[in-house]
Amino acid sequence: MPDQPAPRPAEPRVDETAGDIASLVRLGVVDPPPAPSPPEQPRPPQPDPRPAENAALIDAALADIGVERTAADEQAVTALARLDTGTVDTVTRWIKHKKKDR
Repeated sequence: MPDQPAPRPAEPRVDETAGDIASLVRLGVVDPPPAPSPPEQPRPPQPDPRPAENAALIDAALADIGVERTAADEQAVTALARLDTGTVDTVTRWIKHKKKDR
């Protein structure tokens, strides 16, 4: 096989009918695509209305049994108000529960 010529690299073929969008824009076949819209800005977090509503429920339960709140009570109510509504409902039910006579 020494008589065969050495292989030579083939020239890349250019197909003018196909190409990526940048090539088609350069050839004037298509208009440039519109610029992508900027990413949507995250919305600022909205305050959770539950703690305020929960605190009002706890305040009402304490007022029903005649408890006057102190500064320590304020901290406890604030901590309890951060809990989920079901837990706050249970706590207010406990507060309102009448003590059984023994």
